[in-house]
Amino acid sequence: MAERLLAIMDRKHHWAYPALTRPGLRCEQLFVHFRHEYLVYVRDFPVLLARALGNVPPRGDVRRALAENLYEEETGGISKTHGHPELFVRMMEGLGFARDAFDDDDGWLHPDARAYRDALRAKAASEPWQAAVALLTIFVEGSVNERAELAGTFVRPQGDEDVLEHPLVKHYGCSPDAMEIRRAHGKVEGGHRKDAWRMVLANVPERGELAQIVAERCETALEMWHRYRDAVAQRMGLVRERAA
Repeated sequence: MAERLLAIMDRKHHWAYPALTRPGLRCEQLFVHFRHEYLVYVRDFPVLLARALGNVPPRGDVRRALAENLYEEETGGISKTHGHPELFVRMMEGLGFARDAFDDDDGWLHPDARAYRDALRAKAASEPWQAAVALLTIFVEGSVNERAELAGTFVRPQGDEDVLEHPLVKHYGCSPDAMEIRRAHGKVEGGHRKDAWRMVLANVPERGELAQIVAERCETALEMWHRYRDAVAQRMGLVRERAA
């Protein structure tokens, strides 16, 4: 099961991401990217976790891990900060965007972004609960670094030095004081990754129908995520470079 999910996460990388790590993007391009991220999943991620938690049977270890994740996402209580959606908006203010520019606007979202968002909302509350938990805690919260992080060869950056080297600070003038979300992630996300894999692998057999459902749920999410990211890149006016 672990290898099937890791193979999916190995492909959670989009060709447009490097553009966000270097200078050259216009303000409106950054806005398109970040407003989509916020409205598609950042704002409502605590709610998605709550939906999945509501379907978990009396499995204390799973319920506790999900509840701790939900608590941090909604309140920032573990990292001693604030709710992560709020920290995201503060980061946007640090870039010079107005808070109300991130108000809900369903019609503004690209249709492929809306489709991915709606799928997350539906599948977060769908049985089996193991598939919902894997979708949210492994796929949505995870990254292309999952394999290296589990192997201990990728260490999540933390601290003020990391903030100062962040592309939004280094290239786009975001105030380091507005990057509290980066600091919060550095404090808690490593633990969330361990909890995610422990919850799923302890409750999904290596083979069988349940394993197939879990893998297919995340595989489908990956396909929708790539369509979503392609759509946002197109709206940003980014063009994929041809391989030599």
